Amino acid sequence: MEGIVTSKEYSINYYDIDYKRKALITSIINYFGDLSMYQSDTLGVGMDYLEQNKLAWVLYKWDITIDRYPLYGEKIVIKTIPHSFRKFYAYRRYEILDSNGCIIGRANSTWFLINTEKRRPIRVSDGFYKAYGIDENANDEIVIDSIEDFEEVHSDKEFVVRYSDIDTNRHVNNAKYVSWAIESVPLDIVLHYTLKRIKVEYLKETTYGHVIKALTEINEMEDRIVCRHKIVNDEGKKLTLLESTWEK
Repeated sequence: MEGIVTSKEYSINYYDIDYKRKALITSIINYFGDLSMYQSDTLGVGMDYLEQNKLAWVLYKWDITIDRYPLYGEKIVIKTIPHSFRKFYAYRRYEILDSNGCIIGRANSTWFLINTEKRRPIRVSDGFYKAYGIDENANDEIVIDSIEDFEEVHSDKEFVVRYSDIDTNRHVNNAKYVSWAIESVPLDIVLHYTLKRIKVEYLKETTYGHVIKALTEINEMEDRIVCRHKIVNDEGKKLTLLESTWEK
């Protein structure tokens, strides 16, 4: 049995949209993160609890599918559903609903719990099961396939990690990696296709001031374009792998 479902309404603001007046995928990812923390705070296991207990949730994988992007001024409801825990992993689902209650997007995610002093994973305690309303026997995982690496690079861009890229865990905000990857996609694809699905696998963190590079491989198919991306640091080490699917 899955855990407590929490919903929150969001208005699509001007700063959330692209030139087509549609919500950016990074805005949607930020809504997901906001809702997760909102739920945790209301259940008593939010930022203050985590800080006091020297704990942090670290995002490991995303699998996000968007059927329709909400438009400027539209109100949407996002639901988050804690699915299960397994050792130090947590699995969480999301749904995006329009004003008619129709699902226009969904996401699966995998997180793991770490001790912030030792910077190592730590087993999820019984207190989290109780707080999120998850049955102690619910340990089935949501499988998100790993993303294959690649060698052939068709497009790339370089960025410097800014202070504004850092989140409350002193990591780069997970939406920034998606933003960097999309910035490396040729403009012609962004203008004439719609991003319908993105998968992300976070491998290694980076910090303020570092130079990173987004590398992209482009695979054109009959009805879509599939890009594979990797974010590497200034030593060439992989930080994140991504896969984006674009449709006409």
